Amino acid sequence: MSTAAISTVTLVDEPFPSVPTPEPPYVVTLPALPCNREFPYAPPQQKTRLQELLAEQRAQNKLAKAFDESFAFQNVRSARSGPDGDGGVYWIIDMAIETKVNNLNVASTGLTALDFDPYVQRHCVHTRLYKGYRVAATIANSKHQGGVAVIWRVEATKGQGKPNIDIESFQRHGPNCLSYHYLHGGERQPVIVAYLLPDTLEDLHHVQAAFDQFKNRCPPILCADLNVDLYSPSPDLRTRQVADFLAANDMEDMLQHFHSRRRFRHQKTCYQKRYNADGTIKRILRSRTDYVMTSPTLRHYFRNVQLMDPRIVNTDHYMIKAIIKMAPRKAQRKYLQGRQKFPLPPITPNSPTFTPADQLFMELKSYVPRPKQKQPHLWQTGCHLIPNNSLGREAN
Repeated sequence: MSTAAISTVTLVDEPFPSVPTPEPPYVVTLPALPCNREFPYAPPQQKTRLQELLAEQRAQNKLAKAFDESFAFQNVRSARSGPDGDGGVYWIIDMAIETKVNNLNVASTGLTALDFDPYVQRHCVHTRLYKGYRVAATIANSKHQGGVAVIWRVEATKGQGKPNIDIESFQRHGPNCLSYHYLHGGERQPVIVAYLLPDTLEDLHHVQAAFDQFKNRCPPILCADLNVDLYSPSPDLRTRQVADFLAANDMEDMLQHFHSRRRFRHQKTCYQKRYNADGTIKRILRSRTDYVMTSPTLRHYFRNVQLMDPRIVNTDHYMIKAIIKMAPRKAQRKYLQGRQKFPLPPITPNSPTFTPADQLFMELKSYVPRPKQKQPHLWQTGCHLIPNNSLGREAN
């Protein structure tokens, strides 16, 4: 047989290679029950318990976050409206709304009193209520510097309920110091807002008087513009005096206990820009003059403290915003409903709160003579029917 015949038979008899059958695509199927894979190395008998604890912790964290309240402090340079101011209290309240702050403490307001008005003497001129925020301020000695104020939300906003806080018991300690009580859920937290003038320490005794007011009580929160850099490598005499004052009152800066964002990692609260002759920025001088302080025993009271730049008010200071742990809203409502409303009911011997002091007061009250009945005026009697000329003739 020839070579051509052999090759022909080989091509005809040998079968062609078969194409492999494609396999069905692999589809990942989810199990019918939730997959518990948070603890892959835990023993089987403890996985269920760990899952329950994790769910409880998540629920508690979510519940606690709902009770947090925002608390902030900033130097606004001026809160006066008109050509001499930077927009007045209205812009400051708009800044509080923009940053979602329910309690904003401000320094260097420059709000003065009207001395030329006999009916409004020694009353600070500013807006009392605007967009659901109430304002309380001190009377500054000058419209250019000094003065502190507190702004807090009192009315409910759209999409949000009534705030879980209340502020009362205001007391002014000089023109640059203000103290009040920060209420939440029946708890009272004292707060002191202060401002120290850059060239003197004459207001330091007013701040000490505010601290003495809360002596042997809950340590207060201090929001102040001290005009000193406590973290300066070479402190001067003024810085050492202020540092000794804060150490004597057991105050500690809260901003240093929390990680700041990259932009504010320097943790400087005040900046000043230096320009070249052509108007370009030559350099920026930064310092740390604003502080939110409290006692180390209340460090757990703060959940977070950060620097912010709202850029609404014309100022060269950043805002210090803190998130504070609060009591549940139900506790605050219960506390407010438990207060007495005016007019108070009269105390009788059958009252449950009747004391021996009330009995003594009632005995003393029984000896006091009753006031005489007020005599009606002559024009209310029949004398007004007599003509004036007849009265003149009778007098003659």
